[in-house]
Amino acid sequence: MKIDRHMGIISYLIDHKKTTAKELAENFNVNIRTIMRDIDDLTLSGIPLYCVKGKNGGIYLMDSVELNKPPLSKTELMSIETSLKSRLQVLDDNSTFNAILKLNKIGETPDFEIDLSLSKGNTELRKLVLDLLSAIRNNELISFNYINSQGEESKKTTEPYRVVYKDRSWYMDAYCYSSEQFKIYKLARISNLSIIGTFSKREYRPLSYNGGEWMEKDKIPVSLLVNKLVIDKFLELLGRENIKTIDSTWYSVIYPLNDNVFGYNTLLSYGKFVKVVSPDSFVNNFTKYMDEIRNLYSE
Repeated sequence: MKIDRHMGIISYLIDHKKTTAKELAENFNVNIRTIMRDIDDLTLSGIPLYCVKGKNGGIYLMDSVELNKPPLSKTELMSIETSLKSRLQVLDDNSTFNAILKLNKIGETPDFEIDLSLSKGNTELRKLVLDLLSAIRNNELISFNYINSQGEESKKTTEPYRVVYKDRSWYMDAYCYSSEQFKIYKLARISNLSIIGTFSKREYRPLSYNGGEWMEKDKIPVSLLVNKLVIDKFLELLGRENIKTIDSTWYSVIYPLNDNVFGYNTLLSYGKFVKVVSPDSFVNNFTKYMDEIRNLYSE
């Protein structure tokens, strides 16, 4: 995200005092033109950066700037406290709790709040999340059993680098020794985690979770009729521009889905309030799947 890159540029300059657009572009995996736009944005927002042209030039942060204790407004303090409370709901860790205590209590009701209270299943995942965070921070090599999307179980040995919460699920970025590449693992598919050693961190760039191919792979556009009682779910997922009104009760929606049990189960979660219109191949496969479910109760 752009804001993450801006914060990263500032942190990099604090640590290195001087850099170049080329160096930043390589670090953040963007082109030089994007970096120069970032520098312009930061300068306009009041960050005292300056550029020197020429052979020995570069991008600098003014030495006179005091960055250790930036002043925070009441609104900014409330924003930080809200973010920390959301993190505490998920991780329930002491460091986050202590950070909240160290903030001056504003004594006002925040105007923005995120409720990330965990279900029982996610509460059980919390220990795994904390164990993985510990392994990441201590450069610990991990081994675990993993069930892939086809239901096949295998043993994995990986270097963990990041834990991500995305679309109501937990994931991990890790370097897999068997495939010799960085991969995304869904935490709910992990079992029997163990620490088997340590590792030296290799060059790593966070894997994309924002509309990346890993989420859209093998999905096809499926035309649906969606009842108004559940249309809010599709508005959150797809946006208003992807939804058309049919009448006072029904909406037309194009929804990317896998033509397999995962896609069918997604639709079944909406019950009688969603009907598949096309393509015909998906309709046929979906109805066969429903027949298989019905047969379980007729035997």
